[in-house]
Amino acid sequence: MTGLFALVVAMLIGSYAATAQNTLTWDKLGTEAVDYAIDHDVVALKGSQETYSALKIKIVNGTVNVHKATVHFANGDTQDIDLPKELSAGNDGKLIDLKGNKRVIEKVTFWYDTKANSNEKAVVEVWGKV
Repeated sequence: MTGLFALVVAMLIGSYAATAQNTLTWDKLGTEAVDYAIDHDVVALKGSQETYSALKIKIVNGTVNVHKATVHFANGDTQDIDLPKELSAGNDGKLIDLKGNKRVIEKVTFWYDTKANSNEKAVVEVWGKV
């Protein structure tokens, strides 16, 4: 009986750990290098059916002047992203909750430029929370 109890407890703990780990999973959706002039880039997910509940924009190099950013969902809906006007490695922006809970993302579009006094072109990464 004690062996059966231990097995049930181990299964419950394993199930909880798998669930907790899944809530912390982030997928890298794409990376773009940003020009010094106003640039329009598209991070396309190429038919992925994975659902995401949030996004995070990470700046790897340089500083970016953000003019506009929009998430395009597979069902045709869009959501403009409210980002700070200036993003850098120390100021990546905030967690972006997607409207409608978990959504399939078709692409994320950006209108931005690398800040003129940056020594190198900015690199932007888009991450999605599974």
